[in-house]
Amino acid sequence: MRALAVFVAFGTLAAVAACGQKSGTKTAETPKAATATSPAPSTVTGEAAATAPAAPAPTMPSWPKRKPGLWTQTMTLKAQGFTRSFRFCVDETSDEKMGLDSQGDDKRCQRKSMTRGMDGGWTVVSACDMGAAGKTDSTIHVAGDFNTRYVMDVTSTTTGAAQPAMNGEHKMNMTAEWSGACPAGWSGGDVEMPGGRRMNLLTKTVSAG
Repeated sequence: MRALAVFVAFGTLAAVAACGQKSGTKTAETPKAATATSPAPSTVTGEAAATAPAAPAPTMPSWPKRKPGLWTQTMTLKAQGFTRSFRFCVDETSDEKMGLDSQGDDKRCQRKSMTRGMDGGWTVVSACDMGAAGKTDSTIHVAGDFNTRYVMDVTSTTTGAAQPAMNGEHKMNMTAEWSGACPAGWSGGDVEMPGGRRMNLLTKTVSAG
């Protein structure tokens, strides 16, 4: 069930790595000798220095929002040859709390970068410390139309997990297609489980299909 919740929330573990990358080393230029006409270097001291405005921190772009309604999501774990489909009801609240960017609010994860490519797709690199479940570095790429159909590819590497099978590199592909309005009786956050029952991933309540 934990894997199901993670998958539906944003495909799987998301996020991506590349920690500890070394920045390129630059060779300092030899300063030129000052001339008689060179202006004296200006300095900011005292109260002026204390009140100098700090440079604004860079902000990362936000994920696009999915169209409200019923989404059919098909997940494939490539190495295991495992494929499964789920139907998930999305509304504004569930997309905000369990959407494509839900991992961004997880204090166990640190986003390294988020970029948008020329093809309009999004790539996120992040690292998560999941305690007994190990440390996971992941790269997630999402492309498509978030009103009709999108595809997500995730490559993650886990180390230090208590369960050996969780360690190593894992690849997952997910295709999501908008199928129309959510059926009568469904609420945002409802996911259809095997056997036809539904579980709401926000309230953790289970209901008959």
